Amino acid sequence: MKKIIILFSILFYCLLTAQERYFFIQPDLESKIGKHFPIENYKNQQGENFTSDDLKGKITFINFWSTTCEPCIKELPYLNKLKETLGTQVNFLAITHDSKEKVDKFLAKREFNFSHITDSGQELKSYFPILRNPLTFIIDKNGNVKEITGIVDETKFDTIVKILNE
Repeated sequence: MKKIIILFSILFYCLLTAQERYFFIQPDLESKIGKHFPIENYKNQQGENFTSDDLKGKITFINFWSTTCEPCIKELPYLNKLKETLGTQVNFLAITHDSKEKVDKFLAKREFNFSHITDSGQELKSYFPILRNPLTFIIDKNGNVKEITGIVDETKFDTIVKILNE
């Protein structure tokens, strides 16, 4: 009887958790959900640190990527379509450890219409136990991590649009 109660409790917890989130995430990233995303550790294109207020008042879609990551390149059409679909109602940021020069060279050949934060190796290492590219964070209007997912493709597109419209 005790085993049945424990099994039922685990199942009930899983059902509650599944209803709260749209995507499964890796266990090492679970602790990021609901917490402030430290945007103030990153620099904008003018070399100035962002402030925590930069993520407040508007949903933010952050894509972690690299110019040499094939899955990152494969998701670019879906990322561009998201930005085209939602326009200015969402902040779209792309963060990479790659240098600005490397990203500029990449962008000369491929379309990726996000605002880019480059040269972020140290910041990424301090925030992630293991960084898996591509990785996407959806940040709520208060600057807190709401959802985390891996590669963005046609199977996730409508769900992401729904989340970003909430």
